Amino acid sequence: MRKAVERILFGGALLPQEFTLGLTQPQTDIAVWLRGADKSLEVTDRYSIACAAPLTFCIGFDKGQSPGDKFLDHLSLKFWERSSKQVLGEIGFKFRDRLSLPESDFMFFEPRTSSNYCLSKTHLAAHYLLFAYKQWRKDNTKGVHLSFLERRAMMVQFIRPHPVMLVSIGNREKGNIFPMNLLGDLGNGYFGLALRTERVVGGLVERYGRVALSSMPLSQGALAYQLAHNHSKESFDWSKSPFPIRTSEVFGIPVPAFALRIKEVEIRAVRVVGSHSFFAGRIVREEKLSSGLAFGSIHGFYQSWRLKRCGGEGLEASLAVDAINKQGRYHPLY
Repeated sequence: MRKAVERILFGGALLPQEFTLGLTQPQTDIAVWLRGADKSLEVTDRYSIACAAPLTFCIGFDKGQSPGDKFLDHLSLKFWERSSKQVLGEIGFKFRDRLSLPESDFMFFEPRTSSNYCLSKTHLAAHYLLFAYKQWRKDNTKGVHLSFLERRAMMVQFIRPHPVMLVSIGNREKGNIFPMNLLGDLGNGYFGLALRTERVVGGLVERYGRVALSSMPLSQGALAYQLAHNHSKESFDWSKSPFPIRTSEVFGIPVPAFALRIKEVEIRAVRVVGSHSFFAGRIVREEKLSSGLAFGSIHGFYQSWRLKRCGGEGLEASLAVDAINKQGRYHPLY
């Protein structure tokens, strides 16, 4: 009876908000387009979240190619599923700020509107009510408070599959390693990552100015949650590492030996945007070591859409993998 009620109210989509799974690199399921009054531009690999509260997006443009001022209030992100050619979500933008670096201009936007098409309006409303009730009972955002619009926009944003990467800094004598999911390519060899301003590692990244980002196989997903507490630590004892390590080619930063890909990034600019500090860096070197599926996450609404496309098959197996990955301590909004 309970399952029947859940199907009626939630459309069989009562899944975790963050759903972990294996991703191809780069992901090819979702294309993201910036739509405006004058032109459209694919930005699938040109944007990142810059801050959680207020929710802020950063989009990278080729130098001199950013939208004109008169079009800034008419921009939106559209999330397309490539295989079905369907729009699954849209976020309307309002302009916030800009940052210029050699070869690129970075523009920051906050959500103005948000639409999610992964579920019907009725089922979506039921989910929103349930989510609001759970937040009222127990706030699990660790001090990051988002408006209802920002929460809905965050759900749409995670329709695009996101890698969960391990970020290393320093060396074997003094350094750290921690997981992140608020990050992304910005185009022209730039990469962005957002860290909570009150967390220790934000200051460490700014101080060191160099990071190595490792994508990891799905089989190591639980490790990301186990290392989440390192966000509040000055250092990590590499001599007691539970996994084998190697060093990155250019910076000599310790990285997991199981890494599928390694990006070495030199930080070029830091911008405090609110609850997070946003770091824009230049990719100095990228090693592609394996073509295996990388650990990442999508929103539960999109996972529901994907499962329905294949007749609901694989639900129990995917839920079991997600539960295994989250055996460590859960930290949303890294």
